[in-house]
Amino acid sequence: MNGRILVVDDERSIRDILAQVLGYEGYDVATASSGGEALSSYRTRPADLVILDVKMQGIDGLDTLAQLRQQDPEARVVMISGHATIATAVQAVKQGAFDFLEKPLDADRLL
Repeated sequence: MNGRILVVDDERSIRDILAQVLGYEGYDVATASSGGEALSSYRTRPADLVILDVKMQGIDGLDTLAQLRQQDPEARVVMISGHATIATAVQAVKQGAFDFLEKPLDADRLL
């Protein structure tokens, strides 16, 4: 196994595709459909990497990122979004995101 990745997106199709691609590459993949579910999952079993959507119902990705960083200041988080702006990307990086990728995701860049 290459490590554990937590994929967080409120779109099931995105979660499923990422889980399939990453699982095929040998990663142990967990998924969450909301920020709250992600925080609970991470608390129970931290991941080596969190792939986190920006726009979600309830707790959005930036708030989830902030709470993850409070739980674990070393958490590695890559933000993803189909509605990204430069300001959002800059804010995410300032809050501790490792990177910011735009949807549709390029599998090669993701890996």
